[in-house]
Amino acid sequence: MVVGISAFAGDGGKSGISQYMIQLFRRMADQAPDDRFILFMAKGDEQFLDPCCSNVTVVLSPAWVGHPLVNIFWHLLVLPFVLRQHGCDCVFMPAGNRRLAWYYGVPSVGTVHDMSQLHVQAKYDALRMQYIMRVLPRMMNKLDRVVAISHATRKDLEGFAGVPPERIRVVYNGADLQRFKKPDDLAEAKRRVQEKLKLPADFVLYTSRLEHPGKNHVRLIEAFARMKEETGLPHKLVLVGSRWNGAEAIDAAVEQFAMQHDVIFPGFVADEFMPDLYAAADLFVFPSLFDGFGIPVLEAMASGTAVCASNAASIPEVVGDAGLLFAPADVDEMAAAMARLLMDSALRQEMALRGLQQAQSFSWDRAATELLQLCHDLQTV
Repeated sequence: MVVGISAFAGDGGKSGISQYMIQLFRRMADQAPDDRFILFMAKGDEQFLDPCCSNVTVVLSPAWVGHPLVNIFWHLLVLPFVLRQHGCDCVFMPAGNRRLAWYYGVPSVGTVHDMSQLHVQAKYDALRMQYIMRVLPRMMNKLDRVVAISHATRKDLEGFAGVPPERIRVVYNGADLQRFKKPDDLAEAKRRVQEKLKLPADFVLYTSRLEHPGKNHVRLIEAFARMKEETGLPHKLVLVGSRWNGAEAIDAAVEQFAMQHDVIFPGFVADEFMPDLYAAADLFVFPSLFDGFGIPVLEAMASGTAVCASNAASIPEVVGDAGLLFAPADVDEMAAAMARLLMDSALRQEMALRGLQQAQSFSWDRAATELLQLCHDLQTV
């Protein structure tokens, strides 16, 4: 079978969707050596999307085709043509909550990561909200199979987008358990983090693009300030991620709560340093107002780090009983969860052990297998 894949809208490797692509494409190609995979992407993205498999062909468009507005029209007008040109038997759309088409000409599978626009006010500008609220749901209904990465996303697909339940499949994301694991020498991992990233020995970690309001950094900063005032702990708050829409509100919160010396912004951290970073943190906190899955939570648990996280959307599905949950809009509850784990070493160790076990339940290999099966099943329909 020849599978066409739209590998656009990956944010240059700096978003959860790009990680989804990176983790799945090579596994799909490895698992199906008799199939061929045609990746359509913008020039420049091949730097982070390089499956390096003999059964993968990369078809590059000029970089300007990756511009969101141009890319929307590319999918509407060009994608059906190139699928036919390359003899594709089906198409996989891994960023189905960003890029879809009205017509494909071949059986189609698309992944919808979340519909956060329903749950987070002012997440996008007015024009983008029109597109994702009015246009994309109709396109989702054009797909033969819609993959939801959590039951929370499935609920939104049924309730808002009106996708028939029989066309939806829940396929959970995974973690790269070969890379993200508890280090044999934790002290050495901490030393490398201090040396390479100039971070202190004691810190609480949150990895997410610096986006307001959806990622909830402002409340986290307030909660962290309150926690430090009440406990006197020496920890710093490390906010890893690239600046995004609304990042200036996060800057303002640091000033407002006088946290200039307690909040550290390393920016985007290269993937190679992430396993050490997760393992070196005393606590991983994930206060997102809404998330389709929350891959960083899974990576932190796989690294042996205790987690406290939002009780919203899909996050409880990922955390299970392996972390403390809090209401993301309740600053006091968030502060209390962080304080409880940082002050109680026995509880922190228990949550870390539970997290290691919980992480084993999620596998990128399994996700690739299930997605391939969906594509092959459509050939027999």
